[in-house]
Amino acid sequence: MKTTTIKNVFGLWLSAGLLLSMNSCSDFLKEESQDEVIPRTVVDYKELLMGSGYQGKEEPSTFVYFLDDDVEFNLLDENVVGSNDARRDRLQFTWQPSFVNYDGNGLEIASSPGSTPYARYYAWIMGCNAVLDNINAAIGTEPERNRVKAEALAVRAIYYFQLANLYGEPYTANPESLSIPLKLHSGIEETYSKRATVKEVYTQVVGDLEEALRLMEPLQIIRGDFHINQRAIHTFLSRVYLHMNNWEQTIKHADAVFESGGRVAMLLPFVGAATGGSNTYLNYDNPEVEWVFGGYTQPSQSTYMPSLDVVSSFETADVRLSYLGKASPATHYYLVSKLVSGTQLTQVIRSSEALLNRAEAYAELKNTAAATADLNLLRSNRITNYANQNFTSAEDALEAIRTERRKEFCYEGFRWFDLRRYGRPAIEHRYQEEVGGPILTFTLTKNDPMYTLPFPSSLFTNNPGFVQNPSALMGERVGK
Repeated sequence: MKTTTIKNVFGLWLSAGLLLSMNSCSDFLKEESQDEVIPRTVVDYKELLMGSGYQGKEEPSTFVYFLDDDVEFNLLDENVVGSNDARRDRLQFTWQPSFVNYDGNGLEIASSPGSTPYARYYAWIMGCNAVLDNINAAIGTEPERNRVKAEALAVRAIYYFQLANLYGEPYTANPESLSIPLKLHSGIEETYSKRATVKEVYTQVVGDLEEALRLMEPLQIIRGDFHINQRAIHTFLSRVYLHMNNWEQTIKHADAVFESGGRVAMLLPFVGAATGGSNTYLNYDNPEVEWVFGGYTQPSQSTYMPSLDVVSSFETADVRLSYLGKASPATHYYLVSKLVSGTQLTQVIRSSEALLNRAEAYAELKNTAAATADLNLLRSNRITNYANQNFTSAEDALEAIRTERRKEFCYEGFRWFDLRRYGRPAIEHRYQEEVGGPILTFTLTKNDPMYTLPFPSSLFTNNPGFVQNPSALMGERVGK
């Protein structure tokens, strides 16, 4: 695999050798000369994938936390109003289209497309592509090659799903609308990248995940090594089908999780968690967790804090409430202690998602009994002395399941994407610029164009044929 220059999907020229080593200093690549590095064995490609295809501890889309209805501005603390943190994150919290041109530190990134979240996902996609383009010739057994190939397909599909739900319309709204480019090989491109349709992207995502399962299903299920496994792929595929309103396939892949041994186990409270302890259940110690990956999803907890609407939705006997406690008696904000920042991977795919995906699909198919059974199973493992609920209609069961989903996955990056598929409802955020100033209400209207985010303006510098989303033309959103 000779080092060369590649025109990537965000219009920049990068060295393939640089790309493949940007996240790893491993010596598994043997240098043949200054111009080429050649992975030879399946182990080489496994390490290459871990270093350049898996995202590690980084999370490019932390801004999603500020967009949904699970967050509110801390108006009760005078140290928050008017602070640097408040001003830094105001643009995304008030749905200003220009927020996509700033990084997490409030610095403009218009002239640096490589630092955008969009570009970071494509860098990992290119790492996956480099593995997929060459793994078949790697030295090793066929099962070993199949596992690495399956992992690369699966994680690439996850990145495309993420990108499609940031920069494309919901699948059920307009599948023929433009989404994001599909880059499926690591070689040179002679033309500028063009956007595929939402349907084309989802078709690719489903195809990659199904092929990953075909390759990996005959192999031993390995859990705990930070590599994606079969049950995690089935769970994620059930999520994709849920977004497509394909209820039968959602149920099929959720079933596969439990048929292969995936579990929903009681989550026990940890001492100190209710007062801001550092314990988390988003790790391999939790028997529900099949895959641990990615970085922190909830920044700025004391400034843009967990919504009281979310906190108040938990019953007092709910074990999960102990992870949403007041940070201290002197503060007004809540600390989400199930998330741990710093040196750890903090995102997971776990069997409780498969259960709730299946429950929602059953409710949509009007199978109220099956939907209720799944909901009660989850809640009985979350709430002390829980009494089963009974529903007389699938509509009531669906509403309860969606409420449960909001609680189960709060601040893990689910809510914004779920709101998009629920029909893009109106949301209000209140914000105060300075102490004593007016409290302004900013509104994201139903079906607002900002439910499909603008692309960073820097993408158009090197790719003039790229098509921008309508949300970029909205102008300043004004509070009232």
